[in-house]
Amino acid sequence: MTTAKQTQTDGSAAALFAAAQLGIAMCAETTAATMAEDCTKVDIKLSFRHAINSEKLITAHAQIKAGPSYKSPSSNSKQLVLKNIDQATISALSGTGMPGLLIWVPPPPMDRLYWHAADPRNRIKTPICIKRSQYIRPSLQYDLSRIYDYASFSKGHPQLTVKTVEAVNMVSDAKKAYKELRSMKPRNTLIGGIRVTRLGWRHVTRRSKSTARRELSLRIVPYLKNFLDKQPERYACNYCGIQVAGEWATETRFLLCWYRKALNIDGKSYTLLIRIKEEIRYPVKWRNWPLSKDKIRQEASLASWWCKQE
Repeated sequence: MTTAKQTQTDGSAAALFAAAQLGIAMCAETTAATMAEDCTKVDIKLSFRHAINSEKLITAHAQIKAGPSYKSPSSNSKQLVLKNIDQATISALSGTGMPGLLIWVPPPPMDRLYWHAADPRNRIKTPICIKRSQYIRPSLQYDLSRIYDYASFSKGHPQLTVKTVEAVNMVSDAKKAYKELRSMKPRNTLIGGIRVTRLGWRHVTRRSKSTARRELSLRIVPYLKNFLDKQPERYACNYCGIQVAGEWATETRFLLCWYRKALNIDGKSYTLLIRIKEEIRYPVKWRNWPLSKDKIRQEASLASWWCKQE
């Protein structure tokens, strides 16, 4: 017996299902919206602890869209494109402070719910596009915590002048500065503790790089300590994949942080870019039993750095 393709979805049931998934993944308390809040396009309110700074309590609002009627034919294997999103919903997602979440619940059968949060520093773009990697899972705690911080980012770093180094001393000076950086154990409010290992050093000194680029990266090693503990002016999170080993899943992503006009090199202004490798570990079957925050582990490592002339 074949099952007809589902063309309608119970919105109330979808909202309850989404609230349950969000509550478990975020280790959050969720509540249904009041009648007054429903008029402002709020379906669910959730409250959760900041992933990096547990002393912070974050409150976010979510609007639920359910069913195939919201999926645009222009969707592809890399992203979902949502249609029929009204202006009231778009307005509710944007604004100052923590942006609202848009959750799309696909029709059954389904194994994941997709989320979208507007960039708090830019006007929301339409149609709304959601990467296929943006589905609800425990790592969402880190994504939403960063969006919360990003909404209040402000420039807080000086421009440093990079001194000229003789070619014969460049590698030895950089090694000394990198060793010092490892002992400092830098911590960033956006990322948490950052491990400084051979990963970053191997990447910037590999022979596949041009000599000029490699030498420029070595010259700025002594100045990294002034930025690793500072919030960047802009960041991007690039999802790489999830590896499963037994009962545990390890999700790998790379964070790219921009520090505009951070360095003055030979009289010219440069933007510093720092790349961080992040791994987040959580139970594969996180939906099947109570999930506590101590079951979600994160580790961040300095992966590379370089600079671009303004």
